[in-house]
Amino acid sequence: MSETADQKQDAGAARRELILDRAEELFAEHGFHGIALSKIAAAAGLGNAGLIHHFPTKASLYRAVLERVAGDIDERLDLALATARGPAERLRAFIRVQLEWSLERPRAFRLIQRELIDNRERVVAARALPLAGFVAAGRAIVAEAQKAGLVEQGPPELRLSLIIGALTYAALVRPTFRQILAKDAADNLLAEDRAWMEAVAEDLLAGTVERNRQTG
Repeated sequence: MSETADQKQDAGAARRELILDRAEELFAEHGFHGIALSKIAAAAGLGNAGLIHHFPTKASLYRAVLERVAGDIDERLDLALATARGPAERLRAFIRVQLEWSLERPRAFRLIQRELIDNRERVVAARALPLAGFVAAGRAIVAEAQKAGLVEQGPPELRLSLIIGALTYAALVRPTFRQILAKDAADNLLAEDRAWMEAVAEDLLAGTVERNRQTG
């Protein structure tokens, strides 16, 4: 029995998702320049022609991976903000979304770390920036918190970069810190990803919202 048009479409969509899954994993591990399309095709169980049928260039595949990652975090942020009331809750929601997302999607989080650090030249030349919505939403949340006296004054994009940077850098250095500092990992917050990232998130909030509430 031959496949129907719907069956072929479903099979094509499933294959595309598999390619994106494997590409996300490999781009996160090796970066945009460190992995060849042929390696991604092999990881997805395809030949080069099969992958190129869905994504004709490595740049188009990388962008599709980033768009899927950005869509996930944008959706999470929209859901969190829908029930947040007031600038303090919105800022907390913004930080919590990053925290939960980094723990639930570690490969995607690692990919974004690489995107922020490794791909400055590519970003400058890109026609579209998948993370634009998340960054714009974060800037607006920080600016709102500044107007309410909850965050120090100054360019909101600078405060935003410090928030995102703190969470990103904390995740990057944890393995090294754990190796150097954790004498008894079972009793140390460095022992668990969640404990470490929770502590960083709470410290961020204490250093912005709570401090400025007290001095405002």
